[in-house]
Amino acid sequence: MNWKKLKEKTWIDWVKIVVAVDIAGVGIGLVLGFNMHVFAHTLGFLSRIIFGIMYVFVAVLIFKRIFPQALAEEEKKEAQKMDAEITETTHAVKKGSKKFIQKINELTDVAHQKIDHVLDKGASFASKRKKEVKEEMNKLMKH
Repeated sequence: MNWKKLKEKTWIDWVKIVVAVDIAGVGIGLVLGFNMHVFAHTLGFLSRIIFGIMYVFVAVLIFKRIFPQALAEEEKKEAQKMDAEITETTHAVKKGSKKFIQKINELTDVAHQKIDHVLDKGASFASKRKKEVKEEMNKLMKH
């Protein structure tokens, strides 16, 4: 394995690498009698769902390699349809992620503005009170 080429991998290659590492961990765990998912339990139920879907995709790919069929025109169209659906889903996930991140940024900006407003009010309150205390001290000192 040429480790220097890891930098050139695409995001889908990295997904494959992560799934392969997790599958290898599960295999080792089966031999040892342990539940050894490397990544699948990292984020709780969310990552279990994601890894479950990826495991199903890997299983389908393995079955397609084991039971090769002559590609009829219908199967080719079905494969193209599946590729289009995967691309569409990927774009939908990207859009959803971008919207989610944008919403988080907006909420963070609003929170920062509210915090700044509260701090400004506090500073204003303290400066007014400082003037009042100074005036009272001056009045008391003169009498």
